[in-house]
Amino acid sequence: KTIQVVALIAYLMENKESKGPFLVVAPLSTLGNWQIEFDRWTPEVIRIDYQGEKQSRKKLQQRALGRQFNVILTTYEYVMRDVSFFSKIEWEY
Repeated sequence: KTIQVVALIAYLMENKESKGPFLVVAPLSTLGNWQIEFDRWTPEVIRIDYQGEKQSRKKLQQRALGRQFNVILTTYEYVMRDVSFFSKIEWEY
């Protein structure tokens, strides 16, 4: 499933000229694998790995609100913690 989603995002970016932003929500135990697969198959994708302590997430939020990314990769728990931040972004898909 990981590769299928990475391939879909690559397809949307390359063929449909949709640069995002895209939100990928995955279990914490699989985030490392997602990072590896994004790096391997789509190194051109600008990705924010949204996790960590509150202070580091605030910095990531500032970067994201400046639209300096294509994909945010995070977990359900972080989405629920920072739902007000995630609701400010107009997600593409």
